[in-house]
Amino acid sequence: MRKILSATNRLRDQMSMKQQSALLTALLSILVVAAMTMATAYLIRDRAVDTANAEMHDLAQSMADRLDQEMFERFREIGNFASLATLNDSWDGDRDGIRRLVDQLQATLPRYAWIGYASLDGEVLASTGRTLEGASVAERPWFAAGTQATSALDLHEAKLLADILGPSVDGEPFRFVDVAAPVRDEAGYVKGVLGAHLSWSWAQSVRSYLLNGMDPNLQTDLWVTASDGTAILGAEFGQPVLSPDRARLVRQTFVGGEGEATYLASAVATRGYEAYPGLGWIVVAKRPMSVVLADANRVTLVVILIGLIAAAAGIAAAFLIAGRVTNPLTRLAADADRLGRQVGGTAVFDRQRGSSDILRLSSSLRSLMRRVDSAESDATEVRGLMERSEQAYTIKTREHQETVRNLRQLADTDPMTGLMNRRSFLGDAKDVLSFFRRYDSRFAILMIDIDHFKRVNDAHGHAIGDDVIRSVARVLAEAARQTDRVARFGGEEFVVLLREIDETSLAAWAERMRNAVQATVLDTEAGPVSVTVSVGATLVSPGDRDVEDVLHRADLALYSSKSNGRNMLTVSQGLEVVDKAA
Repeated sequence: MRKILSATNRLRDQMSMKQQSALLTALLSILVVAAMTMATAYLIRDRAVDTANAEMHDLAQSMADRLDQEMFERFREIGNFASLATLNDSWDGDRDGIRRLVDQLQATLPRYAWIGYASLDGEVLASTGRTLEGASVAERPWFAAGTQATSALDLHEAKLLADILGPSVDGEPFRFVDVAAPVRDEAGYVKGVLGAHLSWSWAQSVRSYLLNGMDPNLQTDLWVTASDGTAILGAEFGQPVLSPDRARLVRQTFVGGEGEATYLASAVATRGYEAYPGLGWIVVAKRPMSVVLADANRVTLVVILIGLIAAAAGIAAAFLIAGRVTNPLTRLAADADRLGRQVGGTAVFDRQRGSSDILRLSSSLRSLMRRVDSAESDATEVRGLMERSEQAYTIKTREHQETVRNLRQLADTDPMTGLMNRRSFLGDAKDVLSFFRRYDSRFAILMIDIDHFKRVNDAHGHAIGDDVIRSVARVLAEAARQTDRVARFGGEEFVVLLREIDETSLAAWAERMRNAVQATVLDTEAGPVSVTVSVGATLVSPGDRDVEDVLHRADLALYSSKSNGRNMLTVSQGLEVVDKAA
């Protein structure tokens, strides 16, 4: 050990300060560049994965919400249609009358591939297009479930309809999701089952719509699996996509595939919506890892190149700075050495080891002052760096607070119209209901639906349809009072909460909103477009258990308006529904 220390001291004594500074700077530069490059690469890649994962989760969540919303609408539609009191006598009528009912229902939403009414013994009495009339469906799962309660059954291939419908466009077997509901007599006994086959093509439409909104260069894909993890949309039908363990998780992120096929995926399980219990579907959004990390890899390469350039510049600067520092000191040391020798011929200061420059520096007091000045300069620089760091931290804190405010705004607002969304509306409605129970301050709820909105989309395109939705939202918001609440629940459906209102003024306010929409003409690229709305209204009742009871009555009133010709108001008072035609 002593020999090593002795050799090291001799080497240091033989090297100038300039050489030692340059060597040390070179080593430190290489270490710092390597550490910064590795840390930066890790952070950038981690951030890229987090960003992609957030996008994948949002996309999967959007798909899951749309699946739940669509199934809830059909679940509610079939259940309401089967239980509508005004149609009770129609089910006991002739088959032609029943057939007209189901044909009318199918015409409102072509996604119904087949709708039929079967008697309690399983015989199809009437159906759309007379398909399967007279056939027995007693053994079909949807019929058995429909005799008990409104039910939705998982995706399956068409069996009885396969020969009638023929091959599909893509050559794949027809697949349906079934919805069924019991039809009861006035005594409450089941007398038949209303069943519907919902074509699975609507799910593909939703998938295509969401993927068309993504950058194609990102190579994003969407899969939907059954509850057991096998693919039912996107991937090959029946292909295992999720392991049984992963299929049991509600939300997860994982890396799948191998080699160049490795991908980042986010899975979100559907959870049903309100009365619709859900079918356990799982939505998987995926993106190749090579695409996820492409930008991160490019940035990492740039960081490495910049680091190498910075290291080379640091080494060169070290040589220049060390030369500028040591040359004057060498001259001062030489002068001091000569002065010392001139006085007595012996050294004034003790000989110090470390470098050839230090041996001369130890004989001059000026060198000590220079070192003190250098230390003070470094301290000033550190203080300046600390002040800049504090300023940067303050700016970041303000940006974070602004981001939180923006996120809260987004969470409570419908992005298309700027109105309240379902979540924020229900929160305010619960507060208003509590106020009613405490102070008997009555309020009302309007359910408003744009008439024949699908025709607008089919005739003018979805862009014009979106403009129509925004126009109706603006008209309703302008017609409402400051104390009222206007929200968009999804699609072309709006909800209005009117405070401090009674039976007389309810109809007047609802008609005012309906007339305001009817009088509005929207100028579009396709020409002027006007629409009407159907309105269902109801006042809160002391017997209402929660806001959902009020919404349900308003929804039934809306359905009555739609069934009785549209562009009209129906007011529900308790179990009584009063139509007010336009």
